[in-house]
Amino acid sequence: MTQNLSAKRMQLLRRVLKDAQLGGYIVVSPVEQRYLSGIELSAGEAVFLITPAKAYCITKKLIVSKMAPARSFLKTEDVPFGTMLDGALDKAKILRLKRVAFDPAQVDFHTGDALTKWGCVRAEGLVGEMRKAKDADEVAKLRQACKIAWEAFNEVKPKIKTGMTEEDVRILMACAMFKRGADSIPFNIVCFGENTADAHHTPSKTRKLKKNEAVLMDFGCFYEGYTSDMTRSWWHGGKVPTLYTKIWNIVDKARQAGINALRAGVTAGAVDKAARDVIEAAGYGKEFFHTTGHGIGLVVHDAPILRSGSAAQIPDQAVVTVEPGIYFAGKWGIRLEDSFLVTKTGAKKLTQK
Repeated sequence: MTQNLSAKRMQLLRRVLKDAQLGGYIVVSPVEQRYLSGIELSAGEAVFLITPAKAYCITKKLIVSKMAPARSFLKTEDVPFGTMLDGALDKAKILRLKRVAFDPAQVDFHTGDALTKWGCVRAEGLVGEMRKAKDADEVAKLRQACKIAWEAFNEVKPKIKTGMTEEDVRILMACAMFKRGADSIPFNIVCFGENTADAHHTPSKTRKLKKNEAVLMDFGCFYEGYTSDMTRSWWHGGKVPTLYTKIWNIVDKARQAGINALRAGVTAGAVDKAARDVIEAAGYGKEFFHTTGHGIGLVVHDAPILRSGSAAQIPDQAVVTVEPGIYFAGKWGIRLEDSFLVTKTGAKKLTQK
């Protein structure tokens, strides 16, 4: 990420604060800190205080040099270890800031309680709204993360053989993604047989793939801070049950309906409804028990969430998944998931078959 881009984001947030008549904004979330500074920080390494006029990073001496790339738009000040939040609030007091805000969704209970007692006000989604629409730099990284994932899958799928464990396949996928440039792998779900009905199954070191049964893989990776997410389901073996083929086609039709509904300005609920209507019309509504999709970016499950009844509008240049599924407990399940760049005219697929 270029520091010019981070500087522009910081400038935009300062303008948002001014328009909202807020004197400052406290940032403790590493995700928001990375978005605004371009620098990857761990939880507890820094607290940002953003004002309509200037931005400050209150941190410990150990981290000061790490913040150097952002020095042109983020002034770094070190305080004794463990006093960063107090240091940021003291700075706000010295600057005589009124209506200092924080996002309750981005802090833990203890921090939120301390900020509230100090007199801070709640302001939800200030940075979250900015993060929904992706700029060209973010889209390029998301596209590459998706490319790494689907190329790895194309390599690994032909290597999956009867007798391998779920863990064996998980390791193959991890290695295939890492060798293509993945920075980390936040999730890597491999399911055989009855485990495919467990939407977020943990791969087993002992469950072996049988000659004829269902397989589901849900996987993604981080590339330069941005994640991918895709799911594939298929039948391993030559004797594909008629019901499995029928359900696979229903899920695929639901996925396509969701994709067709995707465009800038539509509500998240409308996309969910488009996919859900297909499955409900086929008589399997109760077997589709999760949301149709979600945003991806600096985190795996991000806003907007494509859930039933949601009035949240999907902005131009958002990146979201579409992932309907049907699951029969104790038997097998099918989920099909791809990631898309949302535009004014529709959706551009970032993952491949």
